Amino acid sequence: MVLQSIEKEFLSLRGACARFNIPSESTIIKWKKVYEIEGVAGLNSKPKGRPAKMSNSIKPIAKKAQKPLTREEELLKENEYLRAENDLLKKLQALVQADKKRKP
Repeated sequence: MVLQSIEKEFLSLRGACARFNIPSESTIIKWKKVYEIEGVAGLNSKPKGRPAKMSNSIKPIAKKAQKPLTREEELLKENEYLRAENDLLKKLQALVQADKKRKP
């Protein structure tokens, strides 16, 4: 609209700024350059700032049908958990002892 008015009515940059309440002549100059290069599509507003966070395009893993575990399966699962916990505690204890040896 501004650029069309400048061409049709032979407005100066200063006159166009006053008429359309544009604070700076450089804004119109930028618009004119973008219009010459990209056309009307270039004058559409573009997003500013940092791009939005990528959406999670990874589909969640479908959960298996939750059939009840047998007593044996429950005990095996608990046993596996307790072994992992025991290994973790052993490693923690080894680290604490190593730290004590370094600091007399």
